[in-house]
Amino acid sequence: MRYSNRLSLSYLVLVGIFLGLLQTGLFFQMTFTLSSSFGTFLLITLCWLLGSALGVTQNAQLRYGTGVLLILALLAYGLCGMLLIILPFNTTLWPLYGGLVILMGLYPGVFFARMSVFFSARTLLTRENNGFIIGLIMGTLLFMLIGRAVLWIVPFALAGLILWLGEPTSKIAAVT
Repeated sequence: MRYSNRLSLSYLVLVGIFLGLLQTGLFFQMTFTLSSSFGTFLLITLCWLLGSALGVTQNAQLRYGTGVLLILALLAYGLCGMLLIILPFNTTLWPLYGGLVILMGLYPGVFFARMSVFFSARTLLTRENNGFIIGLIMGTLLFMLIGRAVLWIVPFALAGLILWLGEPTSKIAAVT
């Protein structure tokens, strides 16, 4: 797809919304069916950051496109959610959940590394972060109004849109 400047900037916001929804979904599902302790929040935050750091630092060695890593993140999210449904409050699975969250964190790390070629750091971080905040708010409100099903439907639907758009592949936003 040929990207216009506006569409490429929207892509950054959509990815941010997706990542916000994913983290919100993880937080709510783990808080309600694993543990509502500070450890759950810490597990999600630290493992996500570790995965992102690995994604940024190992970007050059990864031959996969961000679409493949997006699908991997969705699979890890889905597996995490299914395990929480099948084995609620099973804290012996903390290491497995941590590994799955690390896998989810790879996508944003590689995304930032690859998009930094096309966008200034200011544009990339501002657009993605604004989308992330929208995703956190949207995920929370939709969960409160509609229920748990939204934690499954919306991230997968938004990921489909992101995959359909594809990532920008040329210097589009030199002026932004």
